Amino acid sequence: MMDVEKKVVSFSIDENDKIPAIYVAEMFQHIQNILYSICDHLEGNAPRPKGDFPQSVKENCSLVITGLNTGSVHAQMQIGDIQKGLFEAQTYGERSIDIANNLLNLLSNNDITDTNTLNPKLYDIINNSHRLNRIIRDYESIWPDYKSKFKVNLRFGKSQSIRLNPLRKDLIRSIIQKPPEEYEKEIAGRLIQLRVDKKREFRVDSPEGMIDCQYSPEIEGNIISLLGELVRIRGIMKPTGGKYILNIQDETSLVTLKNLNIKNFKKDSIEKQLKEAIPIDIAFENEQYILSNDEFGLLVVEQNMELAFKEAQEELAVLVTEYVDAPEDELTEGARKFRSKLVNLLE
Repeated sequence: MMDVEKKVVSFSIDENDKIPAIYVAEMFQHIQNILYSICDHLEGNAPRPKGDFPQSVKENCSLVITGLNTGSVHAQMQIGDIQKGLFEAQTYGERSIDIANNLLNLLSNNDITDTNTLNPKLYDIINNSHRLNRIIRDYESIWPDYKSKFKVNLRFGKSQSIRLNPLRKDLIRSIIQKPPEEYEKEIAGRLIQLRVDKKREFRVDSPEGMIDCQYSPEIEGNIISLLGELVRIRGIMKPTGGKYILNIQDETSLVTLKNLNIKNFKKDSIEKQLKEAIPIDIAFENEQYILSNDEFGLLVVEQNMELAFKEAQEELAVLVTEYVDAPEDELTEGARKFRSKLVNLLE
């Protein structure tokens, strides 16, 4: 039976007067956002300047209230029971709670008094400055300052509750950067929906979803020639109109591909990395993608690349369950050889 305490988050607010309901609601929301942002990072999703979190993140890290005492408010929450770890492996939700606690410990550590010491330690935990910045903003929002009448305690998982020291507020605020602006990114997918007007836009249907792109006029001919092809693109992501757009300046940023690769998959909500990527052949017929790999018997038909790749990863997870997790002595000789190929792929 899993340790339920690993899935618990709680906070308390002490004040002699009445505590506004909106303050409590905002506390819930910021704590939820912290876990969503961490889970989003663990799933490998690209940071976004605005917008909602993916459904998979919500399934893995949504909190439900399991207890609420009024007066001085004490609230206890727990990530949803949808998650189940395999043996001792942690789910995304449990890992997110652990990481949230590690960040809280650093932010609360009175021995760390300057940003030059604090920033690298935080980055060791969340190694993406844009993602880290968003998470720290949520911590700063719930952290009382020296003028606050509230005393706030926060606890993630099995660790001890931590009193949020108002004297730490200025340091935490000082490490918050301006809203994320530009960063480099590489994507792979099928180039679609080209516009050759002044906007010079196209889209790439990729395993991580639709990516909006813009190109310089000098490479318009290159973009046109690649319409409908599989490509790898390197460029600069810039926030525009509430979303990131990938900007491409020259033809060296574009490479045609013969196939795409599966580099990981999820099993029981746990991400598994492959030692060697699995090449996936991709055809596009009758407005549908056909993804296949003959060596491992993968075959998927879907309407977009994101769904197709997710389904191919799910097929791989089923193969691991049926062959790797099964007792070897119950397998035929052919199945044991196939099992060995799968084992060699896993870390």
